[in-house]
Amino acid sequence: MLSQDEFRRLARLLNNLRLCTGIKFALMDENGHEVYSSSDRAAFCSAIINESSEKCYACDRQCVEEVLRTHQPRRYLCHAGLYEAAMPVIDNGKVAAIILFGQILDDTPREEQWHRVKHLCHWHPYPEELHQAFLHLRRISEEQMEACMEIARACVSEVRLHGLKSLEKRDDALQLKLYIDTHYAEPLTTNILADALHVGKTKLYAVCEKRFRVTPMQMVTLTRIEAAKELITSTNESIKSVSQTVGFSNQNYFTKLFRKITGFTPLQYRKDQLSHQKEPAV
Repeated sequence: MLSQDEFRRLARLLNNLRLCTGIKFALMDENGHEVYSSSDRAAFCSAIINESSEKCYACDRQCVEEVLRTHQPRRYLCHAGLYEAAMPVIDNGKVAAIILFGQILDDTPREEQWHRVKHLCHWHPYPEELHQAFLHLRRISEEQMEACMEIARACVSEVRLHGLKSLEKRDDALQLKLYIDTHYAEPLTTNILADALHVGKTKLYAVCEKRFRVTPMQMVTLTRIEAAKELITSTNESIKSVSQTVGFSNQNYFTKLFRKITGFTPLQYRKDQLSHQKEPAV
């Protein structure tokens, strides 16, 4: 299914397409509920909806239900005689969204189309007003209709590609964490981390700061301190041995960082944790 970010991005692209072509678009979710539509409805459609909105909604609903059932695009004449099209967005074999576009005429003579529309809308109380609105409807050819559908598919592909790139960024962050968790005891530098993830140092910093709000080496230090806290409380190893085990070559530097992060020296931390362990249960 499409995420909210993907729906928003797709809606923005479709709106840009509307600005370029003048063709109205709407976007529905997998349940057929409208999540976006052009705000500037054609005057003809406004005149129809003002008098018989239920016919328009029933027509759209029938089209959406068929697309949900068949997973195939559909082009049709609406109840008022205008051309509409619906295109499913398929994800893992299921309809994830539906793109609707229309409120248009084809490129046959406008007068011929008016005869059809006038017959279908004979019930409308203001035929002259309807005719004036009809004269301003957008006309496109069969080739232009196909082009619109192809561009809409390209919009979907772009949204999907953007989502995959975002996923790759999340994977980079996960891979970084897994690598540090596994190799924190080894000598590590930003160059080593970047090489391990097959990324540049700039991207390494960007991924780490965006996901973990620290620099890569701060993340290494925090991981080492967490490992040291576990060893201090669960073993009788000397502080020097603990510092070396978690990747520090200098005990004094380790003690300084440990106190800065935890508020205790390593020995104070061990004594504090042991005192808590000896407290009787209540």
